[in-house]
Amino acid sequence: MLSKVACIIPTHGRPGHLSRSIESVLQQSLAPAEVIVVDDLGDGPTAAIVQVTALRTEIPLRRILNRSNPGASGSRNAGAAASEAEFLAFLDDDDVWLPDHLARAMAELTRSGADAVISGLRRIKHDGTIQPIVMPPRAAIRDRLFDKNFGMTGSNLVIRRAAFERVGGFDPALPVYNDWDFLIRMISGGIEYGVVSDLTVEWREHEGERISTPSLRRAAGIENFIAKHAAAMPSLNRRDLTAIALGIRWRNAGSLMSRLVWAARLVRLLGLRETLGRRLGMTRKRVIEVSL
Repeated sequence: MLSKVACIIPTHGRPGHLSRSIESVLQQSLAPAEVIVVDDLGDGPTAAIVQVTALRTEIPLRRILNRSNPGASGSRNAGAAASEAEFLAFLDDDDVWLPDHLARAMAELTRSGADAVISGLRRIKHDGTIQPIVMPPRAAIRDRLFDKNFGMTGSNLVIRRAAFERVGGFDPALPVYNDWDFLIRMISGGIEYGVVSDLTVEWREHEGERISTPSLRRAAGIENFIAKHAAAMPSLNRRDLTAIALGIRWRNAGSLMSRLVWAARLVRLLGLRETLGRRLGMTRKRVIEVSL
């Protein structure tokens, strides 16, 4: 039986990971109404995987191109706009759903009457250890929205279309922290969510570029996030995030002079003692922990 939910998978040139993600969707005990792969690169291997897979499944599976707003956020929004399903479920191209993910999420939506559900996440690290991540209830974090992203990623959210549109979708201007930004706006907008405490989503760390890679793109994304939420963000959180961005810029500096410039900015922000007391670019003990 098909559900009333569309699965949206943003992808960017990772056909091997994408194939695994799509298979996890096709193996759901509650099948989605459709699967939309949103490709912002337009490479042949990705197109081939979708075409071949679509031939062997009864679940409608299609690929659309996203040229106007490349990146995960723009692709998620494009996929949502291309579907008329009542509910939207997002899955990053390098993550997978366990077979009962959609069934559990939809059951929680019915039980709770909420407009969204955030399911438990199993983060599998490079060394094989597993970090369970379960979202706290809304009441526990509504006054702590800038402490960290408490557990919502691009792969464990199922949301009613009307609520998604009310939030305004994901922000394409944020290459990082876009899930955290969505969570902040969702809770600030009064949208209720339910929680599936079982770990029905698998996030496996892997080699290769991720948005968590400490690149200049990540530093710029953090700075955009700070600028967007500066008015509401507590000063200590803003300071911590700024230190992360400065540390990344220090590590990516191309010359000794540039490194000295970024180090000086860190000293002005944190003070000499704190700067010397920790590794540059790493967070201090109290600093924000972010899942993506």
